[in-house]
Amino acid sequence: MGNPAAGSMPHLLAGRLAILGGFQITNVPFAGSGPAIPQVMGGQLAGMSSPLGDWVQHHKGGKIRILATSGPDRAVFTPDVPTYREQGFGELLVREWFGFFAPAGASEAVKQNLNAALRLAMGQQDIRDFVTPLAANLEASTNAEHARRLADDSEMARRLVAALCFKADS
Repeated sequence: MGNPAAGSMPHLLAGRLAILGGFQITNVPFAGSGPAIPQVMGGQLAGMSSPLGDWVQHHKGGKIRILATSGPDRAVFTPDVPTYREQGFGELLVREWFGFFAPAGASEAVKQNLNAALRLAMGQQDIRDFVTPLAANLEASTNAEHARRLADDSEMARRLVAALCFKADS
């Protein structure tokens, strides 16, 4: 089972799926999803756990088949693909997200100004049009919401790392 990097959320998610499903996988980390795509399409790699946006065009083109998504609901970009939850794996609920970070010493005013500028940019149609082909949903949050999500996701990742006995190579 390929993934875009050892220790990445897709890697941990695939490992947990194997445990819950009662099967074994061999972890095959890549330097991002790009190098793995031709391997999956060519049949050299049995499967891949990676961000949805990397695969949507190939799925829609019939070159690969996406088996599940990890969000709480079916992805708007692939409404024909069931979620893990729909297939009996409710524990596998992960939403990939990207955050904008400032230096630790940034003042509250700077953080608020950055957040306001990001929220404004994310509301612009040209920005929304740019990310649509990437299968990305733009969702603005407050700094406090972002901090909560980071803490929650860090705890979930900690539990997955412990369950899989994952150790990063040094």
